[in-house]
Amino acid sequence: MKKKHFLFPRAQDKSVMLQLFIQLLTIVLLMVTFLLLINTKFIETVFYAKARADLNSIAQEINEIDVQSASFYDEVKKVEYDKMSYIEILDGRTNALVYSTAMNDLRKHFLFDFDQNFNFVVDTAHQKKLDEVRTLDTTEDGAYLIGREMASDITYVLYRSVLDSGNVVNVYLQLNIIQSNAHYTSAIMRTVICILGTVLMIAFFIYSWKFTRPLIEINDVTKHVAKMDFSKKCVSKSNNELGQLAENINSMSDSLSKAMGDLQEKNRQLEIDIEHEHKMEKSRKEFVSNVSHELKTPLAIIQGYAEGLKLGVSDNPEDNEEYLDIIIEESKRMNTLVLDLLELSYYESGTYKLNEAEFSLNNMIDDYILAQKKIISDKNITVEVNLKEDMQVYGDEQKLGMVLNNYFSNALSHCKNEMKIEITSEEYDEYYRISVFNTGENISEEILEEMWSNFFRGDKSHRREEGRFGIGLSIVAAIQNMHSMSFGCENKENGVRFWFDVKKVVKDLSI
Repeated sequence: MKKKHFLFPRAQDKSVMLQLFIQLLTIVLLMVTFLLLINTKFIETVFYAKARADLNSIAQEINEIDVQSASFYDEVKKVEYDKMSYIEILDGRTNALVYSTAMNDLRKHFLFDFDQNFNFVVDTAHQKKLDEVRTLDTTEDGAYLIGREMASDITYVLYRSVLDSGNVVNVYLQLNIIQSNAHYTSAIMRTVICILGTVLMIAFFIYSWKFTRPLIEINDVTKHVAKMDFSKKCVSKSNNELGQLAENINSMSDSLSKAMGDLQEKNRQLEIDIEHEHKMEKSRKEFVSNVSHELKTPLAIIQGYAEGLKLGVSDNPEDNEEYLDIIIEESKRMNTLVLDLLELSYYESGTYKLNEAEFSLNNMIDDYILAQKKIISDKNITVEVNLKEDMQVYGDEQKLGMVLNNYFSNALSHCKNEMKIEITSEEYDEYYRISVFNTGENISEEILEEMWSNFFRGDKSHRREEGRFGIGLSIVAAIQNMHSMSFGCENKENGVRFWFDVKKVVKDLSI
């Protein structure tokens, strides 16, 4: 038994799954590449833009604090603490330090010259190599500068703006902190993107497998259908188009299976019909041959004796009378054969109408045995009749008498050994079965079915002394078929049993 691959299908089955998975994987890789590119190229720029916005926001908050207020320094410290920045406020007229984050003067540690016009352009790619303060950008509200502290060699980004009070505020942010945050955030983003990409690949693989599994099963079923194997069925629990496709394939498989079964049955029937036609053709040829044989001998005898009479081969009146008797006897044989053939043809044509009526089967059999008493005595045969009482039947009494006569005549001809014939009856729900048994040799199994054909005789010598032509059982078959009743023959331990069925007259017990 072949092992099924539930997770990883066979190589020949997984093309659709791989195609779908590769397409989804390509989308994931493009998305991850795009996100990593954005993260690499723009994350630091975003942090610089945020730093500039924070510097401007701090300056605006300080500008909104009242310089004359008693809480001025506390509010500035709060802004400084919240924004984690260095703040420096200078008197706009004297350039004296009004407020500083560090108690010492931060200006002493920087290479700032605040009296200059900020006309330097900074090359940001080499900004860490610069020792002097350079202008990054100027706006209507102030200027963005960059410089390095000489004592600690730390680079700062500075935003300088003039307050409404006329004072000058300088807000400092460490550039390395901005860069560190940018790099840290970029690393986190890369990790998240890679994890997300991996999760998506796994999810898409599972999705591809689940999505294509019904297609793989359908493909497997259709392969079996193509090989005329309709035993496999699609199993689908979904109600979508795939589920409907699976149901349609199952219906198609059932229809094809039924059609193939019908076709095979018709083929078998056709083979039987062809075989029957061959047998009929063979039977027809044998029939013509047998009829020719049966007619040829009496015709030759009649012709021979007639010519002898014409030529006057004998002057003895007794011899001439014997010749005439032989001619008459052979004519009778020919007449009997022709009448039997005509009668059989009449039966088999389907145009004959039975004269059916109720009659006593016991009386018919008793009368027949009484009529055969002399022949039975001459052959020294013992006949035993064991019938059920009062067998009322329905059928054509004359034709059923012919059936009995043919069975009994066969029994007389083939009775040997104990020289005994038994006529018995069996009762069934709708019919009686009459059996004629004779002791003697069994019939070979090869010819049990052939014996009902025309001109069949167990002995192939075609002996003429009993006046039998081999069409008696054919007449039996035709009469029983007209009555729609069964007939047959079977070998017994010490003889042969022929039987035929007769319709029973069912009495109405309700009266």
